[in-house]
Amino acid sequence: MSRAGFAILFSIVTTAGCERAPEPVKVETRSEVAKAEPGKKKDTKGDTKVVDGKAADAPKPSMPAAVTSLAQAEHRQKGGGAAQIWALARGQNAFLGKLEMAPGGKVPEHRDPTEEYIHILSGAGKFTIDGQSHEVGPGTTIYMPPGALVSFENGPEPLVAIQVFAGPEPAAKYDAWDRVPASP
Repeated sequence: MSRAGFAILFSIVTTAGCERAPEPVKVETRSEVAKAEPGKKKDTKGDTKVVDGKAADAPKPSMPAAVTSLAQAEHRQKGGGAAQIWALARGQNAFLGKLEMAPGGKVPEHRDPTEEYIHILSGAGKFTIDGQSHEVGPGTTIYMPPGALVSFENGPEPLVAIQVFAGPEPAAKYDAWDRVPASP
């Protein structure tokens, strides 16, 4: 069902039994408006929502857009480099980092308040989630639900992984790690 059809159906259902039903609200995109009105200039900036012929207010981003290279990313380490994180992107709803761990490194048991994902690029080890151990290596993606009890033991090779937190709170722990100055 189209958005316009859904809007009409919603209007009918929510006003059943009323003396007079309100006019249905037409919801479409600017490109749909441009197609319907051939004399109008086409919008080349994207499909902004249009409600009853007027541009709907799009939510304003709380943070500006950003493009960051690995060399520009905030780099922190713990244990003299035994564990390192590059904060590739940090927003209000997610954190994305490149994580490296020295051979034999360990992450003690802990719980994070949001979902977490790890995708292993190189290296291998044993990941334990809520008491179940898993041997993991390159190409493995690990999902940890909020509140899961997790730990990790790295194998004999350095580990390189991509880490995603659904929310910035858990990544705040990296703020206590030592900042690594950017290379010239």
